[in-house]
Amino acid sequence: MTTETEIAAFFANYVEAFAKGDVDTIVELWEPVGLFPSPTGNFAMERQAFRSHVVNLLDFYRKQGVAKPVGELLSATLLYPQVAEARMAYRMLGAEDETIAQWDHIYILRRTDRWRVTLTISDGEIAAWTELGAI
Repeated sequence: MTTETEIAAFFANYVEAFAKGDVDTIVELWEPVGLFPSPTGNFAMERQAFRSHVVNLLDFYRKQGVAKPVGELLSATLLYPQVAEARMAYRMLGAEDETIAQWDHIYILRRTDRWRVTLTISDGEIAAWTELGAI
């Protein structure tokens, strides 16, 4: 299995977990401490804080009318033997499959026993929701 195939499978599982609202699976797909560079400053979250963040994020999506998240792996590049950079394109669809919001997202993943997100750059998502007046 190629790195791109492995990472595509990883993100298929990730998007499916978001679609199901499966907080525990989402959390397990991240390292115990996740890093979040953002336009307003960088921060890190340990697993319990990240779990609360995911619960709040899923609630936020529901309040925006998101019924189905769709993700497409745009690229996956192996940087080191156990480290990869991945770029995803997301579309948040409403009940009638209308696009509510869309953005690109960048991740750094590390493979230990399996691939996990260690860092994400979510500037695209923040900009998309800001443009819509949601944040």
